[in-house]
Amino acid sequence: CNEIAGNGEEKKNGTASSSSKIPDCELKPVERIVKIPWNPDTQNITVTTDSTVGSNDKVWVYLYEYNNGGYDNAGYVIIYFRTPILYALGSCTSYNSFPGTVPAATHKTWTITYNTTDQRLAIYCNKLEVLNVVLDDSVCQSNWKDYWEKETTQIQFYSSDTASDSYCLSSNTGTV
Repeated sequence: CNEIAGNGEEKKNGTASSSSKIPDCELKPVERIVKIPWNPDTQNITVTTDSTVGSNDKVWVYLYEYNNGGYDNAGYVIIYFRTPILYALGSCTSYNSFPGTVPAATHKTWTITYNTTDQRLAIYCNKLEVLNVVLDDSVCQSNWKDYWEKETTQIQFYSSDTASDSYCLSSNTGTV
C-alpha cells in the first residue's frame, strides 16, 4: 500500500511521488473539539488513518452551522473500524456496512464530499468510492432535514474520534 508523506505526497515504496499529491491541501495533525471553517460546496474533507479493522477506532466528524452566536449540529459522519468497517451518518442512518469495497491497507486516506444542492454525500477510501448516497426520506430517519439541510460552515473532530491522524480541506473540483 502507498503511504502519504507529511507534505501530502503519496509515497510509493518509500519515495514521494508529486504526481499523487493530495489536491490543494497540506495535511495537518487532527485537533479534537476545535471548530474548523468548512464550505461543503467548495471543499472536501480528507482524513488519514492507520487504524486496523476490528480495532473499534472511529473517525468522527461533526458538521456545524453558525447560528445567532452559537453552533448548531448539522449532522456527522462516523467511520467505525469494526469487522467489517462501518459508517453512520448522524441524524440520518445507524451503522451500516459500506456498499463499496474498503481497501485492506492499514493506512487509509478517506475523502468526504457533500453536495448541499442535491444532498449527496460520498466517501472515498484511498481514492476508491465506498459510499455515494443521496440523503432523503427513503434513506434517513424522519428528522434528518433538521440537521443535514442546515448551512454547514464548520467541522469538528469529536473527542471520541480515535482514528483520525491528519486532515486537510481540499478543493472540491469533482475529483478525489
